[in-house]
Amino acid sequence: MKKKFNVILLCFLTLTIVLSACSPKTTESGKSPQPEGEFKEVTVEAPDVLGIKLTDLNGGGTLGGQYAGQKIVVATRTGDFADALKNAAKYFEEASGATVEIQSFPAGNDVEKIQLDLNTGHHFDAVLMPVANVHGYAEGGLIQDLQPYINTIASPNLDIDDFIPSLWESYGLYKGRMVAFPYKPDSQLFFYRKDLFEDPEIQKQYKEKTGMDLAVPTTVEDFLTVAEFFTQKSNPDSPTKYGYSSMASKTNSRLIWQNRLAAFGGNDVDEKFKPEFNNEAGLKAMETMLELKKYAPAEWLQLGWDEANALFASGEVAMMEQWPGLYSTIESDNSKVKGKVGYGVTPGGSPTMGGWAIAMTNTAKYPEATYKFLEYVTSKDGELLKINNTMDPTRTSNYNRSEVLASNPMYPALLDSLSGAKILVDPDVPFVSAKLCDIMENAIQAVLREEMTPQAALDEMEQNFIKEIKAVGLGL
Repeated sequence: MKKKFNVILLCFLTLTIVLSACSPKTTESGKSPQPEGEFKEVTVEAPDVLGIKLTDLNGGGTLGGQYAGQKIVVATRTGDFADALKNAAKYFEEASGATVEIQSFPAGNDVEKIQLDLNTGHHFDAVLMPVANVHGYAEGGLIQDLQPYINTIASPNLDIDDFIPSLWESYGLYKGRMVAFPYKPDSQLFFYRKDLFEDPEIQKQYKEKTGMDLAVPTTVEDFLTVAEFFTQKSNPDSPTKYGYSSMASKTNSRLIWQNRLAAFGGNDVDEKFKPEFNNEAGLKAMETMLELKKYAPAEWLQLGWDEANALFASGEVAMMEQWPGLYSTIESDNSKVKGKVGYGVTPGGSPTMGGWAIAMTNTAKYPEATYKFLEYVTSKDGELLKINNTMDPTRTSNYNRSEVLASNPMYPALLDSLSGAKILVDPDVPFVSAKLCDIMENAIQAVLREEMTPQAALDEMEQNFIKEIKAVGLGL
C-alpha cells in the first residue's frame, strides 16, 4: 500500500512540474502576458534615407505581426531621443503588430523619473539613457541580460560584430553580461582650421619657425607646437589669436584632462572600480592641460558650450576639441569659418566618449516583443531611421556606406574617434558616477586656477574616489 502511495505521489509531483513548466510566465502584477499571435509575412515600406533603400524592416523575417495586442512602453529624454524612437516605432508596429508608447522627460528630470519607475512603478519595458545610467541599472538588477533572447529569437541579420567594437564593449557589456544595445555614439572630436593648415604661406612660416612641415597634429607633442605657432602671444604673425580652445567651465573642464589620460596609458577606474589615474599617465595629462592653457583664451575657464562654440565660429581659434554638435554652429550662416574646418581625432588618439544605450527592464511585460524592438532600432537598416534626428550610427557597416559618409564630413573622423576611445566622460561606476564627475571637476578647476599642483590634485582625487566608491559597497 505504501509503495502504491509513493507511485501516486510521484506521478502527481511530475504532473505538477510539467504543468508549471508549460504555464505562461507572469509579470510582476501577476498577470500572464498575452500569448503570441499568428505569424504572417509582412513587407514594411519606408522612405529612402540619404538615398538608401531600406530593405530589412521586418527583423530579417522574424517579425510577422505576431505581437498584436501587446504594448511596449519606452522611457527616454525629450527632444531628438524621443523623436528618433517614435519614427522607428511606427515601422516596428507595422512589422510586429505591437504598439509602442514613447514616454519622455526633460533633461534634468529624466534620470530621477526613470530611476523612480524602475524601482517602484514598473511601467517601463525599455529605457534609452546615457551609458553610465544604464550600467547603474544593471548593477542594481533593474535591467535584463539580453543574451538569452539573442540565443533564441534574434534576427539572422543581427551581426553583433558589426557594432564598433569599442561601443559594444563600453556600452553593451557590463561585467561580462550583455545588458544593452549601443544607440547613440558620442566622442570628442578635433576641429581645426583647414584653410590655414593648407595655406602655402602659413606652411612656409611654420617651416621657418619650427623646422617642421605643418600638418594636422596627431601626437601630443606636435599638438603643443602647432598651438604655440597659432597663438599671437607666442607668434605675433599668427593669423589667429588663439592656437587652442575648448570648454573649460566647471562641469566641462575634466574633458581636457580625459582627452590625454588614455593617450598616455591611464584610465579613470579599472574593471574592479579601482582608480587608475594617480600615476605618470595622469600627471602627464595634467601637465599637458597646463601647457594648453598658455595657448587658450584668457576667459577659458568661463567657456561653456555656447561660448566656446561661438568663439571658434568667430575665426579667432585655430584648433578646438569639442563634441560633434559643434558642427551645426560652424556651418551656420553666421559662422566666419563655414566651409573652412577640418575634422580629426584628438591628438594622442584616445578621445573621451559619451553615448547612450537602450536596455530592457526586468519587469518588461512582454519581454520578447521588447527585445525585438531594441534589436530593431539598432539594426543596420533600423538605425538609419534615427540618423535625421542627430542619432549617429553605431555600426561600422553604416559608416562604410558611401551615402552615409557623404551626408556628413565629420563621419570619417567620428568613426576613427569612436574606434580609439577608451574612457567614458562619466566614470563607469554605478550609483556614484555623478559624484565622481564633481570630484574630477573640482580637482581640474583647482589645477587650472593654480590653486593646487597637479600631483596634489591627483592625490586628493584618488582619495575621494576611493571614499565614494567604497561608500556604495564597490571596489572593496
